[in-house]
Amino acid sequence: MKPNVNEALELIKKNITTLEPETVGIDEADGRRAAENVTALADYPPFSRSPYDGYAIRSCDAAMGELFSVIGDSFAGVPFEGKIEKMQAVKIMTGGMIPKGADCVVPWENSDRGEKKVKIYVSPEPFENYIRQGEDFKRGETLLKAGTEISAAEIALAAAGGIDKIKIYRRLRAAVISTGDELTPPGKTLEKGKIYDTNILYVSLRLRELGESIVYKKAVRDDIEALRTSVLEASKKADIIFTTGGVSVGEKDLMPDALEKAGARNVFKGVNIKPGMPTMFSILEGRPVIALSGNPFAVAVGFELFGRETLAALSGDRTLSPRRAAAVMANGYSKKSGTERYLKASCADGLVSVPDSQGNGSLRSMTGCNCLIRIPAGTECLKAGDVVEVLYV
Repeated sequence: MKPNVNEALELIKKNITTLEPETVGIDEADGRRAAENVTALADYPPFSRSPYDGYAIRSCDAAMGELFSVIGDSFAGVPFEGKIEKMQAVKIMTGGMIPKGADCVVPWENSDRGEKKVKIYVSPEPFENYIRQGEDFKRGETLLKAGTEISAAEIALAAAGGIDKIKIYRRLRAAVISTGDELTPPGKTLEKGKIYDTNILYVSLRLRELGESIVYKKAVRDDIEALRTSVLEASKKADIIFTTGGVSVGEKDLMPDALEKAGARNVFKGVNIKPGMPTMFSILEGRPVIALSGNPFAVAVGFELFGRETLAALSGDRTLSPRRAAAVMANGYSKKSGTERYLKASCADGLVSVPDSQGNGSLRSMTGCNCLIRIPAGTECLKAGDVVEVLYV
């Protein structure tokens, strides 16, 4: 008996061993996701500093036109070591450490810029033009939460907190195998009865879009030995294997037998879902194998539902699971769904529209769609205004 979608997802999770995250230098972490919270090791800024070029003074001494003695300099990286007393000033540059005793900075334009003596033309308030130590964040504060996508800004933030290494989710090494005697690479002459191999491109590029790397990609003819050899080759290089085609019940649907001959352990063959009912999940030499149908839309549904959950379970990165949300139907869908069904759709501002063409082999109607609509088993029809669950892709 075929499992339903939820049962299939639970079987996937139970049969996956999550890979340990890896620790890398912060300059290698861009484009990845943090696998744990990143906590500051130091205050930022690490000392009270000036936002301007000017003079550090005591606010209690300042009155319009007062003359101060300049007793030293505080430059970025070269602080003044003494302490400011009454009617004294220290010339300070942007980023310079504010000396002891001072509680404000007077910008140059509000002075006569004197070298030995300086006249102040304002009466500053305490801590005016004064960036306090730890103003941005303090030691022990969480800078990045687990799951945060890391870019240049996140790396700079971590570095400011004294972090030089970050624990990240692994970039999975993926293999993609398309099957079928009819497949022809794009750019080659299309012979009679042949089709271009779109599935291998779709799955490979979706994996790359999700941040994974492709280490094995191959189109294989309908031959059990060739298929067996290919999946075994893939298992030596990849953390996860995707195949398309050859999983139904036709004479040329050889993938189940090829996986068995390769020594794979079948977890489930077939799911109560449309499209993508023949979807198969196996474990080969510890690697998950997601064998998808050959129809383009069935490939897309199987990848988004089962492939992404497998990626999430294997890497530990739950952000790889498809995001689900409620939306309101902008138009209807009249076909009865005895089995759980998924539709191509486009959602914006909580309103979801269904294109007319829902054929499993239709590629044109997949373009412009950004989600799938889930229709529970037993649904008679959908009408405009109905609330549905969507999975963003």
